[in-house]
Amino acid sequence: MRILFLLAFGVATLVIAGCTTQDHVYSQGRCLTCINNPVTGEPVNYDPEEEQTEPAKDAARAASAPVIPTTFVLNAPIDVDTAYARLRSAFGFRSDADFNRDLRSDRLMQMDEAYHHETTPGSYYRLSDYDKQVVDGVEHSIILRAEIQRDGDGSAIQMEFMPAGSNLTYDPDAMKEAIQQRVEDVLL
Repeated sequence: MRILFLLAFGVATLVIAGCTTQDHVYSQGRCLTCINNPVTGEPVNYDPEEEQTEPAKDAARAASAPVIPTTFVLNAPIDVDTAYARLRSAFGFRSDADFNRDLRSDRLMQMDEAYHHETTPGSYYRLSDYDKQVVDGVEHSIILRAEIQRDGDGSAIQMEFMPAGSNLTYDPDAMKEAIQQRVEDVLL
C-alpha cells in the first residue's frame, strides 16, 4: 500500500511541476511536455496556437539562413613550405601528429568537419581548424581554412572562414579585415 501511495504522490508531483512551467520540450514538431485533459481533450498547461508554432518558426528561420564562408587570396614572396610553417604556428593549425590516436576524444576531434590537414611538401598545403578572432573587442569562434600553393618563387594563399556553429554575430567584412591583417603580419 505504501508503494502505491508513493507512486501516486510522484505522479501528482510531476503533473503539478509540468503545469507550472512555460518551457516545453519538443521533438520533431511535437510537444512532449504538453498535457491535455483526458476527459475533454482540451489543453491544460499550454496554448496550442501560441506555443507549438514557435519551434517551427525557429527551425524554418535557421534552415533558411545558410552560413556562407568568406574567402580572400594573398600572394606572399616566401616559399610554400615557409608560408605553411608560419601560418600553422600563427593560427594553431593542428597536424595528425598533434593528436593521440589512443584517445577516443582525439580521434573524434580528427573526424570533426572543421579539421583537415593535407600536405605535399614543396607544392601544396590545405589546413583547416577552429580558431578565435577578436572583432570590435569581442572574441568569436570561427572555422578557418588555408590553402597554400606554390606560385613561382612565392606562394598563393587562399584563406576562408565561417562562424563555428550557427551563431553569426560578427560583421564579415570586419572579420575578413582582422584575419587578413594577421596573415599579412605573419607572411609579409
